[in-house]
Amino acid sequence: MKKADEIANESPREQPIADPYFNAVKQFYRINGNLFKRRGAWCALFVRENRFGTTSLYLGTLRGASIRAREGHKLINITPTFEGRKVPFVAQADAAELTLLTRHGNVRFTFAEPTMLVAEGDPGMGLRLEKIMEQHEVVKPRRDGAWEAIFRWSCSFIFKGVEGSSFDFDAKWDWEKLSSFEVKGNTHPGPDGRFTLIMEEFTHAGWVREAYPTYAEARAAMQADWEAFYAKMPAFVEPFEAGRREAEYTLWSYLTAPTGTVSHTMILMIGAEMASQWQMCQNAVALQEHMDIAFDLLLSPLDRVSPVGQFSDLYNDAITVTQMVKPPMHGWALKQIMRRHDLLQEVPRDQIELLYESIGRWGDWFMTYRDDDQDGLPSFEHGDETGFDDSTLFREHMQVTSPDLSAYLVLLFEAVGDLAKLLGKPEEETAAWYKKSKDLLARMIDKLWDGERFVGLVPYTHERLVSGSFVHFMPIILGDRLPQAIVNKMADDLSVEGMWLSPYGVASERIDSDFLDATGMAIGCGNVVPPGNIYICTGLFESSRKEVGKMIAERYCAALKDQGYALLIHPLLGNIMPYHGGSWPACAYAIIGRLLTEEA
Repeated sequence: MKKADEIANESPREQPIADPYFNAVKQFYRINGNLFKRRGAWCALFVRENRFGTTSLYLGTLRGASIRAREGHKLINITPTFEGRKVPFVAQADAAELTLLTRHGNVRFTFAEPTMLVAEGDPGMGLRLEKIMEQHEVVKPRRDGAWEAIFRWSCSFIFKGVEGSSFDFDAKWDWEKLSSFEVKGNTHPGPDGRFTLIMEEFTHAGWVREAYPTYAEARAAMQADWEAFYAKMPAFVEPFEAGRREAEYTLWSYLTAPTGTVSHTMILMIGAEMASQWQMCQNAVALQEHMDIAFDLLLSPLDRVSPVGQFSDLYNDAITVTQMVKPPMHGWALKQIMRRHDLLQEVPRDQIELLYESIGRWGDWFMTYRDDDQDGLPSFEHGDETGFDDSTLFREHMQVTSPDLSAYLVLLFEAVGDLAKLLGKPEEETAAWYKKSKDLLARMIDKLWDGERFVGLVPYTHERLVSGSFVHFMPIILGDRLPQAIVNKMADDLSVEGMWLSPYGVASERIDSDFLDATGMAIGCGNVVPPGNIYICTGLFESSRKEVGKMIAERYCAALKDQGYALLIHPLLGNIMPYHGGSWPACAYAIIGRLLTEEA
């Protein structure tokens, strides 16, 4: 039979806290399924609620090597305690503070620096940290009462009680397992009954500092960093101003600083997953008021370019996926940014030169290495390469001359021409880029427009492919570069309720299609997803059919604001997924909200 103290120290029962105090909590930031993290950090606190309403919390890492670990990005579980026993809690997020609320008192967390978390508790409150360590993972005592935890593959952490409190681990070396195996860490209060705990991340072996900031100093530093960022972002037209702060806070917190093999700022796509070069472009547009961040995001893929100019697909600080690609969106991003900014005034010239050379080679790579039948139109070689992985345009054929790719390259070559002009390149060099853009646009219209829609082609046979995918509409990103009749036909089709148009934006598959699948992680065959709505809206706003773009933009932004920033929105049911989708939908809200505001 278990002893009373053993029962008291077990995990809290899986039941919600039935208390009006907790139910009345007003959230600055919907934390469930998201991260609590400071700009630049690679470590974060992850809050998860199960179907019973019970909340759990763990310290995690975004470092790519962590996928080798048994529990992925989870480093160690964290639970609040009262007088030494674990107690249920709910989480409340503010800009610079994550609070665990219990019936006995609260525990708070903030970031003193991107690598340093600080926690403090009310009198009687504490923290329990627990993990079954993997082979080669250990915790060990360090000087001045500190402890170091070595998390295999990713990082180490120094844990230290300060301001009169202390912290220790109950951990024993297990030679047979080559680890500390089961570890439990506990805070111990100071004379005033409170604790303050430092948790500092290191990419190498950790060390104990001579002094640490107070909790108040740490919180003030994080708050100031957020406020300086937020102050530069433009206000939105109502009713969308109400959702702006949460979207921009998401973007701010998901930014990661250069580290190891990463020499530029990055932003993660979905939760703790890798970054993608085409999504870097979208976030650069979202964050263009911070030009240093925006341009660094555009430069980020250049760390991983092949000898012939190919950009990688996905990447983080440890892994690069290079066997496939993602759409070439640097041209679109630059055109969006250059409409509002003078690059020569805001960006170092050497960075503009680097981008000019690199994205020009990136565009030429498609024309050289992805046009095997040499018909002048490049192809994608897998549905993943469209960014809409399960797009039904690729249902029968893996390799498709997809109309979206040519449209993106039309913008890319035009943007490279703009950079050439900006940099004062020879006139013939500048003219050559503009000619590539115009020639590709002419071929695209001649060979891919069938009078009703832009179609796909099977390379070599030139068999025409028509599907229910909204990929057929991606060329609207070109706006009025397209003939008026084509713009009108695409805008009219996008205006029909129940075809691609839903109450929540444009669906990635025709809503009455037999292949509609908006369950699970369906990106390209049914759900309303961020990148497609970004590109359709920006294109329509640059066309004579702005009214259609405004209608779609208002529906999509309203769904995100009212229902939560979901990566996937069911076109008939709305946001039924429990997970808030990381930076991607927040990025879409920032871009499209700016469009709506500028047109108000």
